[in-house]
Amino acid sequence: QNMTMVNTTGINNTSSSGRSCPTWLFIGFYGILFAVTATTIAMTASAFPLFPFQADSLEWNSNWLIATVIDYYGACLCFCGVVFKSEDNWMYGSLWCLGFCLLGSPICCLWMLIFLWKHGVDSLSLSPNRRSHYQLN
Repeated sequence: QNMTMVNTTGINNTSSSGRSCPTWLFIGFYGILFAVTATTIAMTASAFPLFPFQADSLEWNSNWLIATVIDYYGACLCFCGVVFKSEDNWMYGSLWCLGFCLLGSPICCLWMLIFLWKHGVDSLSLSPNRRSHYQLN
């Protein structure tokens, strides 16, 4: 069976691969982010197993603190991508993302509360005309 990607977004891409240049830039960015976060967590877990907790070990705690910070910013930057594309104005999207990165999860929660208040929970799902999906041939 072959798997092909069906684009149902209504966006006409001009490149021969079917993806625009900015799309490839974002795929590259998030691919690198994935590699950095996954490698950091894997290397930390390998060198300093999570269990049993070693609360008295400064080395164990400092390495897991660094891994946790990198993990947070990895998730935060993924959320920023969604928020940036969800906002009508690029400046608002940028300010929200700055707030997420500098002030953390309370600002992420605030954005979600405002978004849900304005648009409702159904706006969080991608409709068929806003997503690409895989179809088996």
